[in-house]
Amino acid sequence: MSESDAFEVAGVPEPVLDGLAAALTEKIDVLLDRLTDRAMAMPQAGSPAWRSHWNERESPSGRAQDARRLYVRAVLASRAGIGTPINAPTPAPPAPAPAARPRTRRSRIDAAQLAMF
Repeated sequence: MSESDAFEVAGVPEPVLDGLAAALTEKIDVLLDRLTDRAMAMPQAGSPAWRSHWNERESPSGRAQDARRLYVRAVLASRAGIGTPINAPTPAPPAPAPAARPRTRRSRIDAAQLAMF
């Protein structure tokens, strides 16, 4: 493998892929915000009702509303299968289950063991 091959994936340079992945992440984030607002029936961005919500964001009720919005956003992302950050390490596959030992019949019954039952 040559040095130039190490910086390409299927003939596409890694910097190009990194830039496109960042653009995709940004677009997903914006769409997720819009869908979260739709799910919570938030007023349209920039409207007077939206401004009122925005100005109250530092109040206790505003912080509670923001926490609820973040929770709905996380649930929506999870249901869409995008709950894992893009740059998170891929989890290792589960270890294979050990082979089951075949059961064998005991040739001898211990009377002391049966006495406790």
